[in-house]
Amino acid sequence: MTRKTLPIAVLLILLQGVNLWAQLDVGIVLPFENNTRDPNLEWISEGFVESLTSNLASPRVLMLGRRERAAAFDTLGIPHANILSLATVYTVAKELDATRVIIGSYEYKDGALVADAQLLEMDGPRVAEKFTESGALKDLMELQTGLAWQIQSYLRPNLTLSKIEYIKEQKGPRLEAFENYIRGLLSTERAPQIRYLREAQRLDARYTKPAFDLGMIYFQDEDYPTSVPWLSKLQRGDEDYLEANYFLGLAYLKLGQYERSAAALRVIAQRLPLNEVQNNLGIALSRQERPGAVQYFEKAVQNEPEDPDYQFNLGYTYWKQGRYEEALGPLKNALQLQRRPLWWTVYIQSLEKANQTAESAQQKQLFQQQFSGWVAPPNLDNLERPKDDYDGVSLHQLLMLVQIQTEQKHQKLTLEEHVALHYQRAQELEKEGFEREAIDELQLAIEYDPDDAPSYQELARLYLKSDRYEEASKSLSRSLQREENADSYLLLAKVYLEQGKLAEAEAQLNAALRLKPYSTEAATLREEINARTPASQDSRR
Repeated sequence: MTRKTLPIAVLLILLQGVNLWAQLDVGIVLPFENNTRDPNLEWISEGFVESLTSNLASPRVLMLGRRERAAAFDTLGIPHANILSLATVYTVAKELDATRVIIGSYEYKDGALVADAQLLEMDGPRVAEKFTESGALKDLMELQTGLAWQIQSYLRPNLTLSKIEYIKEQKGPRLEAFENYIRGLLSTERAPQIRYLREAQRLDARYTKPAFDLGMIYFQDEDYPTSVPWLSKLQRGDEDYLEANYFLGLAYLKLGQYERSAAALRVIAQRLPLNEVQNNLGIALSRQERPGAVQYFEKAVQNEPEDPDYQFNLGYTYWKQGRYEEALGPLKNALQLQRRPLWWTVYIQSLEKANQTAESAQQKQLFQQQFSGWVAPPNLDNLERPKDDYDGVSLHQLLMLVQIQTEQKHQKLTLEEHVALHYQRAQELEKEGFEREAIDELQLAIEYDPDDAPSYQELARLYLKSDRYEEASKSLSRSLQREENADSYLLLAKVYLEQGKLAEAEAQLNAALRLKPYSTEAATLREEINARTPASQDSRR
């Protein structure tokens, strides 16, 4: 399987966007320089890349990863292990169309790890700012997140999360798991790479990046039975969830588990208009003899009519369904793009079934002249051609670009309408199980209108669902500063109740009842608070 990263410019062309580039910030973190002179701490260099790339990604900033960087290094002939000169950094940034680059170094002295990061702005180019964090080696994850907070605070002056809150919100994996994961990424031999990744997953089961990489290793080896359990570990909200489902759908397709393949591919189809996904989803349905398969092949053909596989798959599915007249057009198109004996055989059979005997005879004669020694297989089952050479890393890029394209379409909307769109999109994403993306949409709504109280309230509700109480209470406080609302007071009372702050919960409940004295929800919450108060418990004894 050939895997290559699509350049951002190509993705823009695919989306047929106009003036999108000016709206997109593209960032990349380059390996930090190890000034400790301790080779055992060399892995931390790439650790900063991984952590900062993940923490700095946002709906407005596309952070490029290791694979994009590796592709640029290969193109420029730069050894992957090298620490780059400033001139080479600018060359790499230009190759990747990056608008911001983060470089840095770290050293270990007096029992503390000290890390410096520099943000390079490519529009000058100029060095914009320098940031420093230090801490114990055992606190590396918090140190890296603190560095990300400093950079975020610089890039987003309206960021209101404190450093402590930000570190809590961006809680990463266990340090031991993270170290094994990075060592696995850096390993150039398969056996130790797999060993490191398996150990990382064992040490922290909720950390799914090792599982994804293991799944991809086995997928590339065409060991689909082993690939599936690893890729299946990723859940909605995980960073690689969409990409995992793309390859999970392909793996199930190769294994003949078509219903599971369709389920995985639908996850992608709901979010991204990819022809490869439409095509493979059509195959999964076609092999279950589902009539709905045709619509997916039709979409792929409509979007990319010059692809012979899409044309054949559409015609072949018509043929399977006995719709021979409809099959002739796409089968003929496929053969004009690429002559394959199996395709020609299906085309000839379609001509015969459509009672076009003269054309059928002529095609048979031409076929014999070109493929005189070819023998047809006993049956013509499962001839659909899947697309398995798509570089899934571009899913993240496409998500960003689709979002930017949507923003451009809505440029003429009023501020109120624009905020309402993001709010509605957040609700849709939550229903689909994409809570992390729903939070991003609400934060976008707040960026457009910092005084939109409902967005703060909805954001707090999502935070409460994931036990992020401090962030929930802060969002509700901001909502109430802008608009007194009984529902916000009740939600804040629930937050305090979950934290065991009964007096504060009582105060918020009373505030809600002043605005909405006959609320049944408030009455229920009163019972919950009373049930937890010591006096109430003593009276029941």
